Amino acid sequence: MSINKEKLGVDKVIRNSLDYCDLYIIQKGDKVFLLYLFEREKYYYFKIMPEIIGKWEDCENVLYTAIGLFGFVNKQDELEQKIREKMEALIKNVNT
Repeated sequence: MSINKEKLGVDKVIRNSLDYCDLYIIQKGDKVFLLYLFEREKYYYFKIMPEIIGKWEDCENVLYTAIGLFGFVNKQDELEQKIREKMEALIKNVNT
């Protein structure tokens, strides 16, 4: 699975495959976000959060972290739009 940076409206997207999710580092202007993307039985869910200092390479631990927003879609072509909505909410409401 890959994320289209043009559809997201961001400057840079870097993908890292982890144990059972993909971690995307997304840069939009001077803001950096961590996006954890999970795919299960034709459903996609993700958690997007502001960049946080530390080691964030565990898919399970990020689910229990209080920082960030979750998103759920059942069609891949809806994924970038949902990520974009959540990212804009973070930009608007969180000091990153």
